[in-house]
Amino acid sequence: MAALLELKNLSVSFDAAQGELQAVREVSLTLHPGEVLALVGESGCGKTVLCRSVMGLLPANARIKGGSILLNSVDITHYRPHELERLRGRVLSMALQDPLSALNPTIPVGEQIAEAIPKQERSVRRVVELMELVGIPEPEQRRRWYPHQFSGGMRQRCVLAAALAAAPQILFADEPTTALDVTIQAQILDLLRTFSRTLPTACLLVSHDLGAVARAADRVAVMYAGKIVETGTAEEIFSEPRHPYTQGLLRSLPSLARRGKPLYTIPGMPPPLTRLPPGDAFACRNEHAMQIDYEQMPPMFPVSETHAAATWLLDPRAPTMPPPSGAQATDLPAPPHPRKEELLLDVRGLSCEYRPRRRTVVRALDNLSFRLYRGEIFGLVGESGSGKSTAARCVMNICRPSAGYIRYQGIDICSPREFRLNRKLLQTSRQLIFQDSASSLDGKMTVADLIAEPMKLHRIRPPRGSLRQEAAFQLHYVGLDESCLDQYPAELSGGQRQRVAVARALCMEPDLLVADEPVASLDVSIQAQMMNLFRHLRAEHGVSILFIAHDLSIVRYLCDRVGVLYRGRLVECAPTEALFSAPAHPYTQALLSAVPIPDPARERGRRLLPLVETSLSGTLSEIAPEHFVLKGDAL
Repeated sequence: MAALLELKNLSVSFDAAQGELQAVREVSLTLHPGEVLALVGESGCGKTVLCRSVMGLLPANARIKGGSILLNSVDITHYRPHELERLRGRVLSMALQDPLSALNPTIPVGEQIAEAIPKQERSVRRVVELMELVGIPEPEQRRRWYPHQFSGGMRQRCVLAAALAAAPQILFADEPTTALDVTIQAQILDLLRTFSRTLPTACLLVSHDLGAVARAADRVAVMYAGKIVETGTAEEIFSEPRHPYTQGLLRSLPSLARRGKPLYTIPGMPPPLTRLPPGDAFACRNEHAMQIDYEQMPPMFPVSETHAAATWLLDPRAPTMPPPSGAQATDLPAPPHPRKEELLLDVRGLSCEYRPRRRTVVRALDNLSFRLYRGEIFGLVGESGSGKSTAARCVMNICRPSAGYIRYQGIDICSPREFRLNRKLLQTSRQLIFQDSASSLDGKMTVADLIAEPMKLHRIRPPRGSLRQEAAFQLHYVGLDESCLDQYPAELSGGQRQRVAVARALCMEPDLLVADEPVASLDVSIQAQMMNLFRHLRAEHGVSILFIAHDLSIVRYLCDRVGVLYRGRLVECAPTEALFSAPAHPYTQALLSAVPIPDPARERGRRLLPLVETSLSGTLSEIAPEHFVLKGDAL
């Protein structure tokens, strides 16, 4: 079968202040009709730039330095903008990584989806069908809503609906499931596979979630520092990775780690794309690197007809290497079990309502109650729109609850008088990591100023000398080097921006850290680094963390207790292992059945439990020690 898309030695560079930034280096790929090709790699390695190169969406300071792009055997490398516009929609379509910047905030989402539908097919019914297809509840009503009235996961679904509107030949899905819960993620991935088989639509799936890749991808290409370092079928990549970078990514997965043990992290950091080394860019992080790795770039060595990897370890002259070892990190001391007298946060009967339209009331939270003890990590999970982020905003005094109370260190933070009396303590000892790093960081400030701003506002003396030195230290803490200090948020990748947001929160050394999807946009190696960091903060500094996430494998690895939210109600709350080993509520059971497995054969053969509509009018009942379940009859 002829290739639908073929890239031949494609190279893309940016003209940056530091010099030429080589984002994509001599990449060769083929994409066939009806195929799902996954592109994986660390944040900033060039995945998104590769997709934008084909779409013709590169910024003004970027240029295609070499190579060619063949679409249906036609070279479109140097097509003019108006020629590329004819291809977008029916032939090429892209679901962008950042839904907040992809959607126009002044236009209802239904109208934005309709714009992507061909005129002869455009109708309200078609818009509603697309919104239902990607799992948006009550689409007839919500098509009139604006982007800011949706949660992050709901916005992601709207972007995907617009990308699929014209049934394109090629869909570039750039992290399409990053902000989605596991049930919707599985539905979207199955939807992409179904589209690729029935239309047929070829899909280039950009993702850092290897569980998602295992479920959806036919083939996998691993990218590092702008180059493809390994390609193969999904089964080959997951069962027999040959490049040390691919091996490191798989070893970093929390689903393969033992609870209480530190996750494996790939040592070092990727080299700056403006100062690439002469040989293998991964050599400085490869524990088995040889002298030739520092001198000469390795070619693609074939492993099988469909499998190849660019590493000198596959050269016949290379010595035989031992199999990958376990995690290299030392065990962290186990924290003391939280004691009842060390209560830090007490949330009781919390309710919160939104009015997105004049006559519309959305009850985001309904009688939510939980406690967080000092030195504890409490996880909140649930599908997109279930109220997780609203709970975080109420805890941080960003949203005002309509009922209930919140006590932090004995202070009623919902009382204006008590808040004023304790303003300094409340503003310095609580920190929030927002879900959307692009909108939470001021685009006019450099990274150094963003990280140091909280200390400057509260006139806190930097413990490491100057504010810049403190910013550099915090950057290193989250896996970035000092070269990012003078950059602006727009110059960073999504994962890099998220790490800056984490560094900004940690510089205040808070007692309570509210982490709203803090690792959703990070690749697995950096996720492992962040998980180890959270464990370190809890073990060494006694930091309490309210951890909000949709990745249940991370929640199981990290959290002490877990609460499950469903349509604003807490339907189950239990110690982590008790919840995962014996879930009692039907919604919890459905969530856990959808947790992705990094094994293509097992993942594709799994059947998900259906989500059963249940009554939310009951009360929490204790069925085991510290294990509470909302008792309600199935509807």
